[in-house]
Amino acid sequence: MPMEIIPVHHLPEVGPVAIGVERIVARVSDVMNDVHRHDFHELFIFGTGTGDHMIDLDHIPVRPPCIHLVAPGQVHRLHRSGDSTGVVVMFGTEALIGQPVTPEVLSLSRSGTLSALAITPAMLAELMHLVEQIEAEASRSTGPLPGVLQGYLGILLIKVAHWWRETKPAPQSPEAPTDLVDRFVASVGASFLHKRQVGMYAADLSISPGHLNELVKKRLGSSASDVLQERLLLEAKRLLLHADLSVKEVSHALRMEDPAYFTRMFKKATGMTPVEYRTHIREKYKH
Repeated sequence: MPMEIIPVHHLPEVGPVAIGVERIVARVSDVMNDVHRHDFHELFIFGTGTGDHMIDLDHIPVRPPCIHLVAPGQVHRLHRSGDSTGVVVMFGTEALIGQPVTPEVLSLSRSGTLSALAITPAMLAELMHLVEQIEAEASRSTGPLPGVLQGYLGILLIKVAHWWRETKPAPQSPEAPTDLVDRFVASVGASFLHKRQVGMYAADLSISPGHLNELVKKRLGSSASDVLQERLLLEAKRLLLHADLSVKEVSHALRMEDPAYFTRMFKKATGMTPVEYRTHIREKYKH
């Protein structure tokens, strides 16, 4: 399966829920990690330094102070200068359960919603204060108090979501049913390998396929089947860029047993065969 072809990192438990902090400390030379992905969220807060952060198929410059968000399943690799400093806040989706988070915060959990956000020194100071509170609570000798870590994380994410929203156009109409659409997109991200029919997702949400398609199109501007295909294509592109697999092996990793059909589908969607795309994208990124 694709999730095993590209290495997956897991977050160790910290207290009752998975929330952790890692400091980005200065080194004597540049640092580059290997291509990998996580089954949890990573919120990078860069205070100093420079670098290049590859998230999926995009190369995003590190220009502190700034925030980069990597969602579960996204492939990434960070190349940072030796003088880089900052923190990485790591948390599982379950850390948001029961928290009074806004719809904007929930939308941040969707892959690709936010990759990078420029912030001011004052914003950086606010975030670092909250991170210090998380670190202090996590290091209590008697263990963190129930809900406190989640509370600090919730406040941090509300701040980030608010600043992100301020950089976006006017918010969606309040009548837009964001909860069902968000649940559909999240379910696609988790289940696209074995659920290929819109009707399966509609059944999980207890609505008709037509109603689901109407809601998705109103919110995202694409049909529900388009969302499914885009997710499948993203995984195919990730594997073609990062994995040393033949086109046949990529097709099988995506649970598409007919490589010829996979090639036709991919070319129709991208204008290139999988082999042409691999050559193009690896030349572009000098992979």
